[in-house]
Amino acid sequence: MDFEVLTKIAGIFLLSSVKFFFAPGTSVAAGFSPYQTVLITSSGGIAGVSFFYFLGRWMIVYIRSTVSNKRPGHSKKVFTRRNRSIVKFKEGFGLIGLVVVTPAILSIPIGCVVAAKFYYKNRLTYPLLVISTFVWSVGLTYFSETIRQIFMSA
Repeated sequence: MDFEVLTKIAGIFLLSSVKFFFAPGTSVAAGFSPYQTVLITSSGGIAGVSFFYFLGRWMIVYIRSTVSNKRPGHSKKVFTRRNRSIVKFKEGFGLIGLVVVTPAILSIPIGCVVAAKFYYKNRLTYPLLVISTFVWSVGLTYFSETIRQIFMSA
């Protein structure tokens, strides 16, 4: 394997760990087969899920410990528009909704940090994020390959 191919694989791997939606299309456009695309994008996405989920949990615990130590007379919590929308999403869709939209629509870093904040005690959260990432990888690869074949035959 030459350096150019390794560079493409590394770039697609990193892209899929952060903004997963664009990674399968990029991989197919780079000339990788559907099997290679699923392997590269799902492994990159799962690496991103692992990194951001556990980093998010660590950040939440760290911030809670430092903020609670600095503000002994903690005042009443202020709800902003963003907080309200997060709570509304959580109540409306729950863990399954978050898991479904995280890889492709929401983005892996944001979705994993939100999942770590609200659903860390649920032992199915991390496995569901991994499964969702793999399913999105297969689906987006199939879609990208279909689009490629349509344009190649035209």
